[in-house]
Amino acid sequence: MLRKFVAVLLVLVMLGSAVMPAMATTNTVSQNEAKSVANKFIARISATDSFKDWKYAKIGKIATAYDVDESRSAYILELVKDGKYAGYIVVSAKKTNYPILEFSKGKSPLARIEELGIKAERVYRLGGMMYIAEERGKYYDLNKREIDFSKLREGVVEALKDEKIRNHLAKRTMEAKKQWEKYSSETLGGTQPGEGHVFGVPALLWYLGCSPTAAAMVLGYWDQHGYPNFPNDYQHDLIEELADAMGLTCWYLPPWWQGTCPTNIDDGINEVCNNHGYSNWATNQWFPTWNDVVNEITAGRPFVLAMAWGGTGSGHTQPYGHHSVTCIGFLTDYSTNEKFVELYDTWDTTPHLLAFGDWWASSATWVRP
Repeated sequence: MLRKFVAVLLVLVMLGSAVMPAMATTNTVSQNEAKSVANKFIARISATDSFKDWKYAKIGKIATAYDVDESRSAYILELVKDGKYAGYIVVSAKKTNYPILEFSKGKSPLARIEELGIKAERVYRLGGMMYIAEERGKYYDLNKREIDFSKLREGVVEALKDEKIRNHLAKRTMEAKKQWEKYSSETLGGTQPGEGHVFGVPALLWYLGCSPTAAAMVLGYWDQHGYPNFPNDYQHDLIEELADAMGLTCWYLPPWWQGTCPTNIDDGINEVCNNHGYSNWATNQWFPTWNDVVNEITAGRPFVLAMAWGGTGSGHTQPYGHHSVTCIGFLTDYSTNEKFVELYDTWDTTPHLLAFGDWWASSATWVRP
């Protein structure tokens, strides 16, 4: 049963925004609507400390991205402030997906395509991680690897036959509709974003795998908050112990892929806890909800978030892809119903924001002493 579930999970992550069947034209978003959404988002997010330098930023270059069925999937809007590039925002071109799909102060996908020397005739966005540029009938990803686009399209069509996938997308559509209704109002009101944070989580850099590193941050936090039996050297000793317990091979990944199986994260944490006199702290949950995140952070408990085809965290230019991070907070804009998670991502020691749901599959490992 577990294998069947994970197989469906993997199919889900191969799908981007292209997976919804044809919808009525009322679900399409014009470029002017996208600009309006982006401007309202800038006004809201610039009220936070992390993006206060976006205040008075203007929209510059705009490009349309497409789905595998050649319908519009998103608009990529580059921001300019005082005549200089300031970042970018990706707005959905379909009301069946969330309005704000991605935002960052880093290089935009358009800039990255130009850096690769690709003269793109068309850009495709197939989810948080996958951008594809077409040049002279050939298709390239952002690492300039050539993509068999016809096989990709066939895979999406076949996957849409799965009832579990269709149910997942229907739920997303309902959630997205509420956000679009908020943005379509004349004003968003004066309610300021609501935030929650767990302070005191040690920020660690990637070592022996993202999952053991993310888990070490969580256990390091508890080591400093009443459970002091773990190794004092979180960056090396604790991560090494977790890596040994979790393993770096996974039955559904190819032999050359070095990565922790998400199903092993809670088992590895529990093994390390047992080694140091604590038991049964960790449990996995597939597809955590926003309420789950808020409840966990509000209770003062950081957790491990494993995602597949994850999007780009604020301040980065590279999407997370298949990656585990430590969730340390959340940000909610009650006027638009938009939601963001705050992360330590193992790539640096700075907190980053990621739109909740900007991945195609996820699991949370709750750690509850």
